[in-house]
Amino acid sequence: MQMKKFILPLVNSILLVYSIKAQTNEFLPLSRYGFGSMTRTYSPFSQACGHSGSAYTQIDEFNPLNPATLGFLKVTDAEIGYNIKYKSIRDNQTSINDLSGTLSYLQIGIPLRNSINQLLERKEYKHTYGLSFGIMPVSSTSYNYQVNDSNTVGATVRKLTGSGGLNQFMVGFGYRYKKFSAGLNLAYIFGNLKFEQVFYLRDQFPGAKDYYTDRYFGSGFRPQIGFIYQEILNSAEFKKDATKHGKSLNVSLVISAPSSLRMNQYSIHYSELLLGNVATIIDTLSFKENNLTNSTLPLELTAGLSYNHKDHYGAVVDYALQNWSSATLYEGAKGNFINESRISGGLWLRPEQNGFGSILKRSQYRVGAFYESGYLKVKNEILQQYGLTLGMSSTFAFQRQSGTINLGLEFGKMSVSNLINEDYFKVNLGIRLNDNEWFLKRRYD
Repeated sequence: MQMKKFILPLVNSILLVYSIKAQTNEFLPLSRYGFGSMTRTYSPFSQACGHSGSAYTQIDEFNPLNPATLGFLKVTDAEIGYNIKYKSIRDNQTSINDLSGTLSYLQIGIPLRNSINQLLERKEYKHTYGLSFGIMPVSSTSYNYQVNDSNTVGATVRKLTGSGGLNQFMVGFGYRYKKFSAGLNLAYIFGNLKFEQVFYLRDQFPGAKDYYTDRYFGSGFRPQIGFIYQEILNSAEFKKDATKHGKSLNVSLVISAPSSLRMNQYSIHYSELLLGNVATIIDTLSFKENNLTNSTLPLELTAGLSYNHKDHYGAVVDYALQNWSSATLYEGAKGNFINESRISGGLWLRPEQNGFGSILKRSQYRVGAFYESGYLKVKNEILQQYGLTLGMSSTFAFQRQSGTINLGLEFGKMSVSNLINEDYFKVNLGIRLNDNEWFLKRRYD
């Protein structure tokens, strides 16, 4: 019964994600290249700690960066995230401001052994397991602009529009034995990319307009494995008093395997000649339907460190590499890829560890920074991004359970040398609900 009460709202929420995501209107001028503007999903903790934390673990918080964290989970964790983004985009000719917002993720982590059972049975579980489900974006395509130019015939107008994106539904499993934890994620990637273009000579009459529509439906699977080794630095203190908070150092490795995506292309290109009010002549230039092509997502390696000092303060750092130079694009795609590297780090502080103080004392405060270079090359210039992050989380108890509100701020810059520059400010909102009654053995009917 307990599981049923969570699964049904989860399914309804998944449908809600897509009904709202279709309304996303962020302007992404580089999303015509590759698979669109690539999106990474972070937990609220990682969002505020500079996008790092693949080695970070907590008993009540599922970390989607590493499926091995499920082995440390002791309380069911259901989360939903939303972000609001304001940015200023500039190129050599013009600049625009853009405001957008969208649901960013929906996920749930479930420990398969209940910690209350462990207390009631007065025995320690040597093996712990966890299961997770989540849905989140992989890439987004969203732009709408007009290019006015001229050639030997006269002034030209080109209108370009892009929409859609790729998403992933993920199922994860984690297992922990003593100091070592391992996990596996399997993601099903699906979605569509739509590119439209209208071209015509502005001053010519009667004139023809050329229409180009290319749509790609993508699907495929992507596996990911993760590992965490945890060393308790004050184990002797634990032996004397099990209520003491631990000092721990975590080392992690996450491997996202190269994966194939099948892209089903539908394209129609045609020309329309307007003869005033007399007639319209339409000539099909090209038509493709069910044109199957394969593309690949690259190998990605992420190594991380996490230090936790008695749940009072800590630090995290990640370094990641993506082998984009080996990726292949689908037929009709644009852009060139290069290998990407990312480095990120963050600090966190909780003034009072026991959770019984004032809201300001029991909240967790976070700060971080990140730098990313690579993945996309435009006119021999490399895409770069860097930023600073801040955040806090506050936990509230209700009906014997708990909920956490997360707030994060991000200030960043994205640039492709002198071609295009973007300064942005982002607000990340997240809600986490914890329930410790899953798989609880009832003692009384």
